[in-house]
Amino acid sequence: MNQTAARVRVYNVQTPDRLLDAAERLFAQRNYQTVTLKEIAEEANANVGQIAYHFGKKETLVRETIQRRAGELNQERIALLEQYEELVGRDNVEVEPLVRALILPYYNRLDDPDGQWRHFATFVGRSVWDGTLSTYMSESFDDAAKLFIEAFMRALPGLGHGDAIRGFHFLMAVMHAATVEDTRVAGLHRSTGAGLSWDSYKQSVVPYISAGFKAMAQTTVPPA
Repeated sequence: MNQTAARVRVYNVQTPDRLLDAAERLFAQRNYQTVTLKEIAEEANANVGQIAYHFGKKETLVRETIQRRAGELNQERIALLEQYEELVGRDNVEVEPLVRALILPYYNRLDDPDGQWRHFATFVGRSVWDGTLSTYMSESFDDAAKLFIEAFMRALPGLGHGDAIRGFHFLMAVMHAATVEDTRVAGLHRSTGAGLSWDSYKQSVVPYISAGFKAMAQTTVPPA
């Protein structure tokens, strides 16, 4: 086998996904900034040279780890939004279906049996407000976010643009916080004699966030 053929075999098309899966798993365990390329390569049963070949540097690998999932999420979220608007009319949308269209595509994937989406959710939930990642988050999610912010304003005519953005920020904070395992919250649940139920989060988060949007639309908030 010549060197070119050997290189193609080593750096095959499956390798990037293996490396991204490994990065997700390690980023879920601890701060992504402390995870080394060597550790990612070992987790993926690969080598650092393969990371360099496919991604060039760690920053690109981190970006691709976010964008891979973001693309799939955005596609479903926008499709649900467009289907809903087509069904009821753009000016007749209501808050609860909009919140469901944003949150449930994300939450439903966390039940996937291979656990990779759960690793991704833990990584993003811990890092979403990290200033270092803000550019990656913006370029991955902002186009879809703007469509939903505009839809929330149509659903609630009293909701100003600034408040719609704040409400969206609160929505994201609640959505991501619920996906990160928190030993303190788990302890509070145990103190009540009830376990921490993921299904109960999914059932309660939509009405909780929807009520917040409605309250904001009825309250005048001074501009920042």
